[in-house]
This record gives sequence, C-alpha cells and structure tokens, in this order.
Amino acid sequence: MTRWYSRNRSRLAHALRMAVSSLVAFGFAEALGLPQGFWAVITALIVTQSNVGGSLKAAMDRFAGSLLGAVYGSAIAFAIPHADGVMRALALVLAVAPLSFAAAVSSSFRVAPITAIIVLLSTTGAALGPLGFAMDRVIEVTLGCVVGLLVSVLVVPTRASRTVVGTAGEVVRLLADQLEAMADPGDPEQAGMRALAVQTRQSLGRLETLVGEAAHERRSRLTDMPDPEPLLRTLLRLRNDVVMLRRAIGEPSHEALCTPPAHAWMAVAETSAALLRHVADALSAGQAPRPDDAIARAVGNYRAAVDGMLRSPHTGQPPTDALWRLFGAGFTLEQFRRNFEDLVERSAEFATRR
Repeated sequence: MTRWYSRNRSRLAHALRMAVSSLVAFGFAEALGLPQGFWAVITALIVTQSNVGGSLKAAMDRFAGSLLGAVYGSAIAFAIPHADGVMRALALVLAVAPLSFAAAVSSSFRVAPITAIIVLLSTTGAALGPLGFAMDRVIEVTLGCVVGLLVSVLVVPTRASRTVVGTAGEVVRLLADQLEAMADPGDPEQAGMRALAVQTRQSLGRLETLVGEAAHERRSRLTDMPDPEPLLRTLLRLRNDVVMLRRAIGEPSHEALCTPPAHAWMAVAETSAALLRHVADALSAGQAPRPDDAIARAVGNYRAAVDGMLRSPHTGQPPTDALWRLFGAGFTLEQFRRNFEDLVERSAEFATRR
C-alpha cells in the first residue's frame, strides 16, 4: 500500500486539487447567482493542471481566448442580424474564420472560436442579448481561472520547476542505459535499444513541456530555481550525440566492432554510462555532481587505439565503411565529452540553488 501511494502520490494530489477547485467554483457561482455557473466549474477544472506552471499557462490561455471570442462574437452579432438560417450561417463564418486563424497562429486563442460560436448560437445568448451574454461568459471564465490558480497554489502545490530536475535525471539515466547497451555487442539489451530510444524521446518531450511551464512560474515569481532551458538544450545535444554513436558503431554485428579499437570504444561507453548515472543521482539528491575527466581520458585512449591500428603493420586495413564509422565515432565522442562537461555545470547550478 505504501509503495502504491508513493507511485501515485502526484496523481492523487492532482485529483484532490481538481475536486477542490470544482467545488469552490461551484460555490462561488451559486453565491453570485451566475446564470451559467457551470462554465466557471468547467474552467476551474481545465485550469487546475498537474503543476502551478501548467495552471498559469492554462489560465492565461483560457482567459485570453474566451475574452477575444466573446468580444469578437458580440461584435459580429451586433453587426449582422442573424435571425434566419442564412444570415446566421454568414455570421458564423465571419466569426469563426478569423478566430480560427488566430488560434492557428497562437495556441492561446484555441477557445476563441468556440466562445464566439456559443455567443452567436446559444439560446441563452438570444434571451440575454449578445453583450450581456458575453459579459456573463467572461465573468464565469474569470472566476474559474482565479479559483483554479488559487487552488493550484494553495492545495498541495506542485512546482514544475522542481519536477524538471527529476525528469532531467530520468533522461540522463536513459542515455546511460543506451550507452551501456552499446558497450557490449553481445549484450541482450541491444534488442531493446529501440525501446530505450523511444523512452528517451518521450522523456525529453515531457521535459520540454515542463521547462515551458517552469518559465511561467519564474515570470510570476513563484520559484527561485534557475532557468532550466540551458539544461534542456544540453540534454538534447547529448541525446543527439548518443543517436550518432548508435548509428556509427551501435550495431552489434558491424565490422567496426571487430577492429582493435573496439575495446577502447567499449571502455568509453562504459565510463560515460557510469558518469551519467552519477549525474542523475546527484540531480535526484539535490547535490552538485563532481567533475571527472575519466571520459576525456577514455576518448583519448580510443583515438590512440584508432591511430595505432592505422599505423601498425600487423593489422589489416579495415573496410572503408568501418573506417569511416570509427572516425565518425571519434568525432562524436569529442562532442559528447564537451556536452557532458556542460551537463555537469548545469546540474551544479540547480544543486546550488536547491
């Protein structure tokens, strides 16, 4: 039971926040006598995201889109009488087309066309008039946004800026898993390399979303954590390095792994995987990873092994394709070394602030 709770704690907290925000929005809507208070409840539910940064973004998008849709829809309703079907269709086209273009330009206006349609076609809007209905709609949405934000901040709050660190550690571990699998051609994990690559891509996608949400928290002065954007950029570069290494000599049966430098390459991969795991553990513990030049030494040994193979009269010349792969791997490893050193620096920034 304890293990289940630890795995689902964040989901339970999110469910609690959503329930509280819905109840509070309903209570305020009833107390204020709003004619369509369910819009406040729906908005509060949508705004209450899994973290404060996501709630801030959802609230701004919801408010901006609803305000634009209500104002523009009311303007079209006043300008074009739409009592019959033909004029109503014309008003609908003139309202939806520009707002749909605005929504395509900026995701903040995604609800604008929907709001304009409600203003034009709702039977309640016909009874209240376009202006009155639009004002009620804006009030209800504003109430839902405020309630959703307050509940996200006050009820078991979760900061996107702190979740970023855990997700970054997850990405680093997945990169280490890939390098560890490439270190040994006979490793059965080679069969799961594609799955590891997919998991890494998915984790980086989640991290990118969290970085955007953390930016809203930083602009709103809700966190003093450093900007995670440089950390994301470094992890993207490291992931590209691992992809290039996999394409170069990551195939278990390729000739490049049958050459004398193969042992040096395996040492580089194993050393890199171990140091990546150290960085991931340091991120999870809120500590600064210790600098280590083991990767630089291993890369130097690999380059020396390749040069020794080419100069030795006792080793045959490898196939051209294998030779190009060995040189390409050497270039990529040098890039990986620099990006790893940058990762250590970025991780230390988070540890200092935490």
